[in-house]
Amino acid sequence: MSSVVRMLHIGLNLHGAGGHSAAWRWPGTNPSAFFDIEHYVHAAKLAERGLLDAVFLADTPAIPSDITRQPPLNGLEPTLALAVIARETERIGLIATASTTYNEPYNLARRFQSLDVISGGRAAWNAVTTSSPATVANFGGHQVGRADRYKRAEDFVEAVRALWLSWGGRTIIADQAAGLYADQSQFKLLDPNQNAFGIRGPLTHPGSRQGHPIIVQAGGSDYGLRLAARSADVVFAAAGDLTTALREAERLRALSHQFGRRVAPLILPGLVTCIGGTEKEAQRRKKELDDLLDLQHAIVALARSMDVPVEKLSLDESIPEEILPDPNDVPFSVGHHRTIESLARQGRTVREIISSVQAFGHRLFVGAPEQIADSIETWFHAGAVDGFNIIPDVLTDGAPAFVEHVVPVLQKRGLFRTEYRGETLREHFGIPLNVEPANMASTSAH
Repeated sequence: MSSVVRMLHIGLNLHGAGGHSAAWRWPGTNPSAFFDIEHYVHAAKLAERGLLDAVFLADTPAIPSDITRQPPLNGLEPTLALAVIARETERIGLIATASTTYNEPYNLARRFQSLDVISGGRAAWNAVTTSSPATVANFGGHQVGRADRYKRAEDFVEAVRALWLSWGGRTIIADQAAGLYADQSQFKLLDPNQNAFGIRGPLTHPGSRQGHPIIVQAGGSDYGLRLAARSADVVFAAAGDLTTALREAERLRALSHQFGRRVAPLILPGLVTCIGGTEKEAQRRKKELDDLLDLQHAIVALARSMDVPVEKLSLDESIPEEILPDPNDVPFSVGHHRTIESLARQGRTVREIISSVQAFGHRLFVGAPEQIADSIETWFHAGAVDGFNIIPDVLTDGAPAFVEHVVPVLQKRGLFRTEYRGETLREHFGIPLNVEPANMASTSAH
């Protein structure tokens, strides 16, 4: 009896110009890459040549409060951008971020179902709750507390999943000779009295060859952990060290089993890479990027992400422990906050923290391709992760460095695929289709 060999899953984050805050100033980079579709298409094609599982497009439906010194992360509506990429690629998965707080289930379900069909079954939805003040202002509302955001998110995700399943497998008959197109009794409509949104469905078309899109979740708080354990197929985590990553992985897997799930979500943390031919070259590249940073702007950004007074921070001093808030009380990403907080409690100076943590608190690794591969392999074999979402320091040349130099090392070690064995994202990830939404749909419709 043969056993299935566990293989890495690797995605590429399309973080505008790149994961380093000064990436937009790097020679050869388009400073306005955050709304350049050709920039994204080129990176996605590269990722597909490298046989990666997916490309990941983060999103906040607002620009940051201050873009005088740094462009936004992404400006394009993610599903539209990925629809373009879908037509330019064949196998690579397409993960788009969309908020459960500032959308409605029907529109979002329809948008992602359409992307899934257009791409031939390669779509995934990264469900986030969104808490930035700029986003709140754009939607004319008031800040919603974390508990209320995640309660809505749980109901929202289940409603979306039920809508994706609202076309039964035998709804379409398409008998042209008899003039009979469909059997409407096969629709699996939602009971408006049994869901928080009072919606019925069905969607306007059936699903793709993978059934319905993959669900990804990126929250690091206890509420986010619960949502991931209950509903997500993949977790886009943030973990700054192996010990923390192992602890959080164990919590997630245990909670998912408590929810009665036989298979826990895949864990794919972000990993910012700075790659050189040698470690010395990689360190030199990192220093050159750091030299392009506007440090005063970086201090303000760090203070905002940590929810601490900027006047309490000094470049060459550590962050006073007494001003560090409880991670569960910060209005922003808890996972990212914990990564930065860990460095602060180690006594790192503000300058060192700014240099060590890029891309919203994800772990940074600087080194040669073999060293990058060593780190990935260590975390993978330890059981802390199922792979990584790679965030190159600069997308323009950092992504090719990973695909052309790190991927072959992982393949040589038998850790990563040497060819695609499926056509859908569900096949890439090895995720079975769950066809039973929780208490949402009736058995038939007339």
